[in-house]
Amino acid sequence: MRKFQRGEEPDFLAANWKDWGLSWEKRRASNPSAQFHWHEHEGEYVNHKLLLPLMSQTQAHCSFCDGFPVSPPGLDTIEHFRPKNTFPRDAYRWTNLYFCCMHCQQKGDDFDECLLQPDSPEDEFDRYFRWDFTLGTIEVNETASQTDQQRAVTTIELYRLNVKHPGQRKVWAH
Repeated sequence: MRKFQRGEEPDFLAANWKDWGLSWEKRRASNPSAQFHWHEHEGEYVNHKLLLPLMSQTQAHCSFCDGFPVSPPGLDTIEHFRPKNTFPRDAYRWTNLYFCCMHCQQKGDDFDECLLQPDSPEDEFDRYFRWDFTLGTIEVNETASQTDQQRAVTTIELYRLNVKHPGQRKVWAH
């Protein structure tokens, strides 16, 4: 999980995220099987407007597995860290959105409060993980506290960080 600094929230999102989240929450409450669709703003889908600023934060690497390139053209995705079906009000919250590969996107609605966020100031790679160069895997830092080890395990499992996926090259710059 490559550390990055979150950029400034786009103005159009700052002005609308709460209303769009409430709208999704109401739609979901009235129909629990409703499918999420991105709102449009000025004739363009919000996810299309957000891809470039989210990608630029990570230099087009996946925010979670650090895969690069993320996917074949047209498959770039935005991960809702706190799943939009469980936390509908956060569906458009800037700090909940991450550029993500299709592999990590498969986390789906799985969530645990101890998941690590790649842009959290206190979540440094070496505090939680170590890179095993011989196996090409990310491992739990055995010198970390029990709490930090559990956070690492949860993050590795939910984002399937050690599951190989075709077409991805992990860089693990930390």
